[in-house]
Amino acid sequence: MAWRPNDCLVEGELDNRVPGQVTGWMKFKGKRSKVTFDLKGDFHRDIRGSLINLTGDSGQASLSHSGDYMKNFSTKQTGQVGDITAGLPPQDYTTYPYIEWYSDQNGRVVLELGKDQIEVKTPPIPWIESDPVDRNVQAQNMTNFMQGMCEELGKQVINPENN
Repeated sequence: MAWRPNDCLVEGELDNRVPGQVTGWMKFKGKRSKVTFDLKGDFHRDIRGSLINLTGDSGQASLSHSGDYMKNFSTKQTGQVGDITAGLPPQDYTTYPYIEWYSDQNGRVVLELGKDQIEVKTPPIPWIESDPVDRNVQAQNMTNFMQGMCEELGKQVINPENN
């Protein structure tokens, strides 16, 4: 399971201008304080090395979450970057903005946004100068997340790569 607070997003800013680090903040409906970010990793090549702004979809109906959906969402997010892309060329992952991270506090979090909900504020590193996000690393991020969930439930995870 992942947190999917798409309809709770008000606005935010994520910064990957320091290689290997994503910092920033987001404001969500149902949270009085901004949620701050200190994540390890990088954006995808389309926006790697840039500062991005995010905006919520004010016209989006809040059908999937009740008013207290964000109640237990930590205001400090640390952990690992998942897939973060604006969906711009080169499209290594999706054709639309996709913001994913693996939070030490809340597990996997995914925002799937419209193209009008993201603005690239500073120029990214030229995509030709960097490699695509390693899909094996992303698969390991997901495995680690699933293993942590199972361990919390008292179940043992069998990783097929280790057998």
